[in-house]
Amino acid sequence: MHIGRIDESATSGDSWLHRVSPVGKLLAFALVLAAVIVSWNVLLVGSLTLSLAAVAVSARLKPRLTFALAAYPAVFALVFAFSASTSVLGGVTIVLKAVTAALGAIIVVLTTPYPYVFAPIQRIVPTIVGDALLMTYRSLFLLLEKFGNLLTAARLRAGLATGHPIRSARATTSALGGLLLYSIDLSQRSYDIMQVRGYEGRLRVPMPRSQAPLIDIALVLSALALLAVSVTWRLGWQELNPYSWALPILPAHALLVALITRRRGA
Repeated sequence: MHIGRIDESATSGDSWLHRVSPVGKLLAFALVLAAVIVSWNVLLVGSLTLSLAAVAVSARLKPRLTFALAAYPAVFALVFAFSASTSVLGGVTIVLKAVTAALGAIIVVLTTPYPYVFAPIQRIVPTIVGDALLMTYRSLFLLLEKFGNLLTAARLRAGLATGHPIRSARATTSALGGLLLYSIDLSQRSYDIMQVRGYEGRLRVPMPRSQAPLIDIALVLSALALLAVSVTWRLGWQELNPYSWALPILPAHALLVALITRRRGA
């Protein structure tokens, strides 16, 4: 699931988008997501995809990681499109909407440390949900490391240098069983430590201030403009659809400029 690489990108990156406040990025993502949901014009959805791709490139995110993660929902969208769509164009639109929405979420996750992603959400969800989200993040890394160690030990003990499939399956099952017991023990120890340190039913994460307030405003206004275009096209589609060919021009130029700038700065 590339969890380690995602965390490295979110915490070690130093692009303009990393300096935007988490609230600004989440608000912009919500507006873009609304634009994706509203629109059923394939060229308009494609324009949204190009716009997000330009943002990802300009933020110097790793292309393989970013677009590989965004492509995962396409597999499930293909199944839905095959069963629900009545035309090829409609099926393409469904898949493209899923990829675009996923790309927006991936950009937020790759440029925002996990605690700050859920810090705004923590203000509105029940206490136990917010705390569980924060603790899950920490536990994932511990469990992944433990699973790797258990799997390596099981393979060495079983003599799996030859890669025998049955032995490999047994080793994996044994490692998963050990991981389950370890996760139960980890959760109990984590709770005991939190109690000793004075846990009172709420893990509070302070919200960081924006390092570029003007960029925050520009990002949200740009997302709002995309939503306005999407709503306008949905309401006046009969008159506007003949001009849909012009929609991808500006995002395509923005992506081209981002690619050139990134290559020169590399």
